Amino acid sequence: MTRGTTAVGIAVGGMGAWIMAAAFLSGGGAADPAPRDLCALIAPREMDTAVPLARVAHRADPRHDVLNRAECTATSGDGRQADGRRGDLAVVLERHGTTRFGSGWAEAREAFDWSRAYAAGDGSAPRAVPDLGEAAFAESGPADAAGARAEVTVLLGRDVLSVSYTAEPSTPDLAREAAEAVAATVLADL
Repeated sequence: MTRGTTAVGIAVGGMGAWIMAAAFLSGGGAADPAPRDLCALIAPREMDTAVPLARVAHRADPRHDVLNRAECTATSGDGRQADGRRGDLAVVLERHGTTRFGSGWAEAREAFDWSRAYAAGDGSAPRAVPDLGEAAFAESGPADAAGARAEVTVLLGRDVLSVSYTAEPSTPDLAREAAEAVAATVLADL
């Protein structure tokens, strides 16, 4: 074997190893792009009901095609409606791609299961929500004397949608209903 043939063999072998490493790390199944403006998927009626006088911010965060994340936050800020209502809303959509550890569907299922286990571990009792996605759960409780909080997490294919909501004045049931309505309106446009 000549010196040139050896160099070409090393270069081709190195390139093959690089391609195999890239395939091993990415798994070949890129995550779907996340919406550029997740807040735009929330129907105005649900936004106005959940967060009066909303100040809205959104952000998208793609990560090497393995996980694409979009966030929407809305808060009543210091302002309140004339009837004293205010709310804080955080909506997060994570779109999972295939990694060396599993398919995008398996990665999304693992994230969903971890969220449910975490919710159950903090003393709350997650309740199934059969009308949303493949699997969904909600938890709610008092935030303070006048307010309530609710969280809804939904698994839909390779997507995991989380809605966290705090409102005052409110009850845990009303907060949960508002969070579920926001989740439904976002899912309708995905």
